[in-house]
Amino acid sequence: METTFVSTSYEETRALAADFAKKLEKGTTVCLYGELAAGKTTFTQGLGQFFGLNRIVSPTFIIMRQYPVTNHPIIKTLYHLDLYRLNSVVDIRAFDVDEIWSDPTNLLVIEWPEKFQDILPKKRFDIFFKANGENEREIRIQEH
Repeated sequence: METTFVSTSYEETRALAADFAKKLEKGTTVCLYGELAAGKTTFTQGLGQFFGLNRIVSPTFIIMRQYPVTNHPIIKTLYHLDLYRLNSVVDIRAFDVDEIWSDPTNLLVIEWPEKFQDILPKKRFDIFFKANGENEREIRIQEH
């Protein structure tokens, strides 16, 4: 299944993410693809707002951030992983991603997943961001 949206503001991108989060019945993996400043972190902030998290910041320099979720019946932890600085499967596995993937109470959001396409779970969401101008973003969601 594939759906495409056009967002013209940060607020619209965050609202789209919150709408997307409403449909999640259990934890999963969400892979965010797009160039720098395409809207990946803004989308993740929208997910965070839905789950009652007021401050989601890019984990570029620390690689992964973990946020406790207290307002969802199933999802209990949101993990935000940025693979931009990693260069090997050994590097990514050091963050216990296999354990995170195996727990349905975890929601794992990955930026720059194309670097490790071979180890991503088959069941996931791929979300592609394309900047069509200063404020406009095309957001395409694929469910696998």
